[in-house]
Amino acid sequence: MTESPRRPPPAFLYFILFLPFGATTAFVSLTIVNIWSQDKTIGEAALAAMVAMNILPHTFKVLWAPVVDTVWNGRAWYIVGNIVSSAAILATGFVPVAKSNMGLLTGLVLLNGFATTFVGMTTEALMAHMSPPEQRGLAAGWSQAGNVGGGIIGALALSLFDLTGIVSLPAIVVSIVLAMCSVVLLAMPPIHPVDRPTFVEAAKELGRDIKGIFWSRLGILAAALSLLPIGSGGAQNLFGAQKFVAEWGVPQKYVGPLNGIVGSIAAILGSLVGGVLSNKIEKKKAYAVSGVALALTAFAMALMPRAAWTYVLWTFGYQFALGMCYAAFTAFVLDIIGKGAAATKYNLLASLANIPITLMGTWDGQVAEAHGHGSMLTFDGAMGVGGSIVLLIIAAIALPRRRPQSVSS
Repeated sequence: MTESPRRPPPAFLYFILFLPFGATTAFVSLTIVNIWSQDKTIGEAALAAMVAMNILPHTFKVLWAPVVDTVWNGRAWYIVGNIVSSAAILATGFVPVAKSNMGLLTGLVLLNGFATTFVGMTTEALMAHMSPPEQRGLAAGWSQAGNVGGGIIGALALSLFDLTGIVSLPAIVVSIVLAMCSVVLLAMPPIHPVDRPTFVEAAKELGRDIKGIFWSRLGILAAALSLLPIGSGGAQNLFGAQKFVAEWGVPQKYVGPLNGIVGSIAAILGSLVGGVLSNKIEKKKAYAVSGVALALTAFAMALMPRAAWTYVLWTFGYQFALGMCYAAFTAFVLDIIGKGAAATKYNLLASLANIPITLMGTWDGQVAEAHGHGSMLTFDGAMGVGGSIVLLIIAAIALPRRRPQSVSS
């Protein structure tokens, strides 16, 4: 396929493009849950199921990712996905808070989750097509900064509700802000050139590309990248738990701001640092270094005295290092997948990466319950260090004499 002759867009634009992806998730899990949980007739199981519906489409999005690669163009898919997502978020603000309306709310959240899969996939494809190798680290850093930075929007939306008491106002403001992110696409050409292959030709190319991931030496590295417990961030699932914060003596009223706004700022900064690091050294090494940095913060939190200041210091450090991991992972994947069928291949690997994230979250919880939070943090760190070492060993075996090349043309 012929490439666009235009200069690559500034990497910081990916921050804005990815913002709806992360912000709607935070809005659902933080703002909507808090507002609707004030109705005591609505149980936690119903709220948890509602949040799960926002995540569910991202588990299966690889099934429709080939459409983004072969039909229409990236700008169009992004705009439609973002408009539908923003409309769904807007509509949630006008659903009366009542147990009888949980079905309607859950349906809107599911629609939002489906729409944001296109927002994420098209942004990832844009990065793959438009970022030259020397810019992939920065593009990855800025995109993941937008992803994790969405937590700030969720926290601010909740603060807006706390200040005004108007249920619909957060949804109105957030939907408008996120819809405006599409304006950035004016600075970008369509992903696909005019002379792109037909659907049948693209489908054949897609099949070759996917086979290349799983039946090559580079495919072994790709699987290791996705399946090893590096940057899984399982410990963060417990940072807001009452037992955890009580052990560190943190007042409950500070937990939300610390893990919402402050944690998101830390993750944004970490994503930018991880992107720069991925440009400075080999991307597999950058990912391993980021994984070790995350592990060291977990070890430090386990060993240092239990106090509010150590909680603030090391949860900030953990979120910072987690942002580094997200950016380094994205940069590494961009190097591996090349440009053919970019949305599909990226989301194949991202789906695989959800496996260790899910497992580490579960295992960390089990270790904490059985042996305490110190043991949980030590376990979390040990898995990260071990995964980083295994990744470097596999990379040395799979690619002994050359840097990673794309599995596709």
